Amino acid sequence: MGEVSQTEFEEGMGMVKAKLAVLLIMATFGFARPALSDDCPAQGLVQDAADAFAKASRAHSANAFATSAARFTDMRALALFALGPYRSQLPAGMEGKYVSLAKIFMGRFMAQNAGRVGNSALTIVSCSPQFINARMGGNSISFKLAGSRITDVTVSGVSIAHAMREKFVGIISNNGGDVKALIRYLEG
Repeated sequence: MGEVSQTEFEEGMGMVKAKLAVLLIMATFGFARPALSDDCPAQGLVQDAADAFAKASRAHSANAFATSAARFTDMRALALFALGPYRSQLPAGMEGKYVSLAKIFMGRFMAQNAGRVGNSALTIVSCSPQFINARMGGNSISFKLAGSRITDVTVSGVSIAHAMREKFVGIISNNGGDVKALIRYLEG
């Protein structure tokens, strides 16, 4: 099998980006508030995240998206997960810089995709301490939770954590396993 260029890889991510845009830009959506709120304390977390993303969307600000993502997710855990099998190769002393760059990457991604989705209401379908399942338009959305943090969101079967991991691991592997190549990419 031939190697995939960075351009081909990024073009292939287009479909994933389109689906993830639904999740990442909850900003443009209102939440339908079903009678679950008393039985679903995590609904407040998801609502607060949606409100923060709505504010970031109105501001058209990658920084506001990044700040909101960091407020509601464990960016360190997400960034380290995204390194996949290369996690142990992250040079000591570079973790803080890498996590910060991953947060900026996520903010830019969210801002770039903010306008791709129409205006639909998100309706919570079911809730447990670890998951909130919802529907928005024709998409199913699952929020994976750990305490007061959203650890992953899956839109129509596509996980943002796994998509980010695919992107980052692809960059590293296309550069001979050099984790510093990912750092350079994120800095660019």
